[in-house]
Amino acid sequence: MIRIELPLSKSQINRALIIVAAKGNLSEWLNQNPDIAKRGCRDTRLLIEALSLFAEEESSVDFYDAGTPCRLFTAFAASNLKRALTITGNASLCNRRISPLLDALTQMGAHIEYHNVAGYPPFSLQKSVEQWQDVQISVAVSSQFASALLLVAPLFSGTKKITLTEISHSQTYVDLTIHCLKNIGIEVNSTYVRETREISILGTYDSVPHPSRELLELESDWSSAAFFYPLLLGLKTKTCLLLEGLKFDSRQGDSQLKTLGLLLGIETREHAEGAEVCRIENNQALLEDSEDETLFVPLHDNPDLVPALVVGWCILGKSVMLQGIENLKFKECDRIAALQENLSRLNCTLEPWAETEDLWYLDASNRTFPAALQVETHDDHRIAMAFSALKPWIQDLNFSNVECVEKSYPHYWEQWKKCTFE
Repeated sequence: MIRIELPLSKSQINRALIIVAAKGNLSEWLNQNPDIAKRGCRDTRLLIEALSLFAEEESSVDFYDAGTPCRLFTAFAASNLKRALTITGNASLCNRRISPLLDALTQMGAHIEYHNVAGYPPFSLQKSVEQWQDVQISVAVSSQFASALLLVAPLFSGTKKITLTEISHSQTYVDLTIHCLKNIGIEVNSTYVRETREISILGTYDSVPHPSRELLELESDWSSAAFFYPLLLGLKTKTCLLLEGLKFDSRQGDSQLKTLGLLLGIETREHAEGAEVCRIENNQALLEDSEDETLFVPLHDNPDLVPALVVGWCILGKSVMLQGIENLKFKECDRIAALQENLSRLNCTLEPWAETEDLWYLDASNRTFPAALQVETHDDHRIAMAFSALKPWIQDLNFSNVECVEKSYPHYWEQWKKCTFE
């Protein structure tokens, strides 16, 4: 069995950092938990740095390409502002729209000035939100806008209400945020009303004790674990991987990988030290399409798993109908375009089937492995890690940027080499 070390879940860490900062004991908490930085990633480090600079009343914060930290921090800073603060990033971040969140904060009383294009970084927070105002916010582009507001709601007194619209994607991440708040003693109620989700938050951070690490439930990252599933397809049949630190009862939405992995012919079993993944023997019937039926996989709540799963199905030469992946266009790069570009070199295609229903057809029926392949990562960590699974099939495999994995999984290539035996 090959042991794989995984980073801590950045989704959980990012939420924990905002909660602890809101309680006012971030420095102490980080000193008590030194592995947060060690087992974290660049996104984690950038959020820690931003929160530290904010506490020191610095006037500018650069998030590089860290979308989640930028969004969560923006709401936090706008709710605690002591002086004007500029928030910026690199070209990737500055091309990612944040207007739904900034519009909501403006409605609540914040004053925001855009430096270049309205709705996008860089921008300056000029005036703080002084009193909570109930708001409505679209999460079509990102559920993180809702999570950002949820995490700052307990900074204000009374009952706070948020109405989410365009809720077809990534609600598991909203659920994770709600779970984090409930775990530390904040009452949160959520109901679906027609095509909206109405959330009420009662109580304040002042009314709950400093949260322990146990309550924050920090654990290894299921999203990062996904890239070893397609890689496993190229190893010897009996080879199993131990993905250390994963929790079977995890609140991470991407723990759905336990089930989705079966569609790659991979079984996930609980282990005392994490999760054990092995290829299923005699699984040909599971993986083959019938003559009149194509596998249909909805992935609305698991966008981060899409690149790894798509590459896995292409390795298997398995065509699949996917639903709910449209918002991959709004990630660190346009991930659909990046997938299409690199899949074409395997003679595979990913094309819209019915745009109004967000359906996409992955055609891997003519899949081939070229003698050599240059993966165009577009500086996107998930594109690089997904296509790295081709190494057992394409020995001359190269990447336009290997360092982009620092964003979520700094020691990925070390772990990858355990499976590719480089």
